[in-house]
Amino acid sequence: MAIKPGKCPQGRCPEPTEKDCIEVFKVYDMCVQEDEVSGCINVTQIGCLDPLPPGATVRCTVVPDSAQCLVLGFGPFNPPFFRNVILLQTVDVKVEVLVDTTVICSGTITLDNIKQVFMWAPPGTFVQCQVLSVGNCSCHIIPGNPLQQIPTRICCSVPVCKEVQIKALVKLLVPSYGFCEKVPCVPGRDGFECPPDRNFPPQLCQDPPVIRLLNADGTGIAGVTVRLTRRVDGTVTITRVTGANGEADFGDIGGFAGSLDDIEFTDPLTLKTVTFHVPLEFTDENGVLRDSQTACDIQFRRTASGSRIFEVTIDGFKLQDTIDP
Repeated sequence: MAIKPGKCPQGRCPEPTEKDCIEVFKVYDMCVQEDEVSGCINVTQIGCLDPLPPGATVRCTVVPDSAQCLVLGFGPFNPPFFRNVILLQTVDVKVEVLVDTTVICSGTITLDNIKQVFMWAPPGTFVQCQVLSVGNCSCHIIPGNPLQQIPTRICCSVPVCKEVQIKALVKLLVPSYGFCEKVPCVPGRDGFECPPDRNFPPQLCQDPPVIRLLNADGTGIAGVTVRLTRRVDGTVTITRVTGANGEADFGDIGGFAGSLDDIEFTDPLTLKTVTFHVPLEFTDENGVLRDSQTACDIQFRRTASGSRIFEVTIDGFKLQDTIDP
């Protein structure tokens, strides 16, 4: 019997019968924001005489489907992979100036402003900004002063609700949630990397990423300075100190990035520097290949009491290899 879209009977779905690789636009970050788009013009710009007649009023209507949100670009990474997304918002408004009920002049003006939103936007992603709804416009007459050569102005504003999404075109393995496996074509050319190491941007961790230093009995190694070095658009180094539970919170970086991040700390027992390069993928203690392009929890634990050797666990999976500084 064919399986149809919809809720599963009694909350249970049949087991999948295959794994499919699909190409989709993956959303890495998104937000919804309301802004006032506003602007002022001289009354002469819509054909009015200045000064306006006594008792003049103004009304306005938003031109249908005129609201736009355009992407101007990105600011610098601060810290990677967060950065400002620079947006230009515009909306057209029809303005009419009336005396009593008679329209004495009118015209269409464009309101615009530039906004920035701070989002997770790693290399390889692009921005999509979509206007969801537009409110009613509001305009006011600002009297001028002919003696001081100050023109009469009309100032308008419109509330605009927009959705901003950070996306990338990726290949996903369904029904799992990981990226598709990248297999190089054969034959290839010597010295040419195919496929490249980084086909997809790193994801954002749901919880703040943490580095944890533990003794063999599971107690935390406190007071240790942990250095994270990230190589993207130059080199950025961020330091944190482990607390009483041995944890160092790196919440402002969004996630550890495989092949881009190096972790270093000095073992207080041996005074030797422990260095770990976060891999794109690793083999766990059971011989299973795991993806670590984005890692959210990295743990270093001594193999025995007083040992200088550490075993490494990434997101709950222990690596086959240990670290011996």
